Amino acid sequence: VEYAAQVKRAAGVASEDVECESPCTVQQLVSTVADRHGDPLKNLLVDQDGNLQRSILVFIGDRQARWDEPAELNDRDTVTILSPISGG
Repeated sequence: VEYAAQVKRAAGVASEDVECESPCTVQQLVSTVADRHGDPLKNLLVDQDGNLQRSILVFIGDRQARWDEPAELNDRDTVTILSPISGG
């Protein structure tokens, strides 16, 4: 898992290897890392119902994952979680 921008600060690391039981969806992976890193990351990633915050983007390789469509991960997939950067 690679973290970028605000998500990297909340996770405290730029990247890490995460193991999930197979089959594992990107939704399960996000939940796993949110729980692993505690409230600062969890509150940034998911809402009270466990849904991805609308401001967070998740990519599997170079393909954006949709939260409402379970996406099964393959061994060694790179998942990137980021919050868009705006401003001028």
